[in-house]
Amino acid sequence: MKKFILFIVALFTVFVAQAQIAKVDAPWDLNNKWVTEYTGTAVDTLGTVTATTWSYTIPVNKADGLMYVGKLKVSDKTTGAAGVCTIKIRGKYFDADSWTDITTVSWTGVGSTDTTAVFTSVSNKVYYRYLNFLVTNTSGKSKVDFVKLLIKR
Repeated sequence: MKKFILFIVALFTVFVAQAQIAKVDAPWDLNNKWVTEYTGTAVDTLGTVTATTWSYTIPVNKADGLMYVGKLKVSDKTTGAAGVCTIKIRGKYFDADSWTDITTVSWTGVGSTDTTAVFTSVSNKVYYRYLNFLVTNTSGKSKVDFVKLLIKR
């Protein structure tokens, strides 16, 4: 009987010790954990001959708020003159709603240069169910190279 009681006490001690281990949330891993990743193709070129706007919609479909980090890389495809773009991240609640601008970045290339626009909301949650990246080309030619989005509750 003593051995059985000692076994129960030892088992209880192990459970109590395991309960004391702190649970740590995984950190934001911006290299390997992208929720959405889109790689641009030749048809994603904006400018005088092709379309002047490009958009990419991501259905998040979370009722709870979320934080995000988004990256969109734009390349200048104009030699000599600079490509000029406005890059936005927008959100909406329902499919039939109109888009609401969250953040806008203006970009000007200088002949074959590129940039990565980074959009972050890591301290305040947003409650949109759809996120959208919109690139509007106003001068020269530019190309969308990639879009990446990381979300976290």
